[in-house]
Amino acid sequence: MHIAFKIASGVLGGMGLLATTAPILGEMFATMALIRTPKDFEAVKQVGVPYEEVSFPAHNGLTLRSWFFPADEPDAPAIIYAPSTNNDQISGLPLVKPLHQAGYQVLLFSYSGHGRSEGSRFGFTYGANESRELDAAVRYLYEGRGIRRIAVIGHSAGAVSAILSAARNPHIGAVLAIAPFTSMEDVWETNRPFIFPRFLSEFGMRVAEWRKGFSRHEIRPETMIARIAPRPLLLVFGSDDRFVRREQALRLYKAASAPKRLWMVEGAGHSQVRALVMEEYTPAVIAFLDEALGSPPRQAAALPSNIRSAALL
Repeated sequence: MHIAFKIASGVLGGMGLLATTAPILGEMFATMALIRTPKDFEAVKQVGVPYEEVSFPAHNGLTLRSWFFPADEPDAPAIIYAPSTNNDQISGLPLVKPLHQAGYQVLLFSYSGHGRSEGSRFGFTYGANESRELDAAVRYLYEGRGIRRIAVIGHSAGAVSAILSAARNPHIGAVLAIAPFTSMEDVWETNRPFIFPRFLSEFGMRVAEWRKGFSRHEIRPETMIARIAPRPLLLVFGSDDRFVRREQALRLYKAASAPKRLWMVEGAGHSQVRALVMEEYTPAVIAFLDEALGSPPRQAAALPSNIRSAALL
């Protein structure tokens, strides 16, 4: 009986420890930066566009490393790509050639702890610190390069970073946000495994906030997005996104102020919508940027047939 009690106690204790630590370990694993090899960074040479390796300080003194692709005209508008969770500057490479051919300069940077930037690879904060690092990238272009027309394209947490940064940073002239979430609480709830009760998810969030030194209250783009106006905003979502649901997309669009646009890509999931925007829909993206940043108009680009605008939802 005594042995059986010890076994039962051990099993229950182990289950309790697993239930407690699983959300924490899962969060750490889901948000840690990819490990890159030097060979991975050779991909930039395959793009065929001249570039410079540049760096600039973040708000906390860490050095952020990036690639800058200059245009022939030094005062040409510049586009910054803000990566999603786990990703770095390499993920923005598909944008470089079409944007450069359209006359734009491009800055691809890595958040702290990502790519070759300094910092902990376990320090991702869902857009809280990343949006401040995006502020630093804008500052580098505006003050260091003298570029006055700047837009940001971001995906997922990168799109959240773009919204938060633009809400407080007047030097960002336009935002294209691909699949941003409405708040940290919403994205945790949407992605919570059904086997974990809400109180364990809440515990995991509190530990993440404490461990990484940020507050979930900093990560509520739904309450900040209206501050981007009167600068143009384009929101893009996939209708089959399991991480950012259609209802959240419509809430963000409703919370934003004009001028604003919404594209709902039918049949696209969270990652697929990013690939479509960055690789197949670039003529429509460039048309938006031209209008938003006051570039000379070029031939109009029709929206693909599987995109529904806000008026059709």
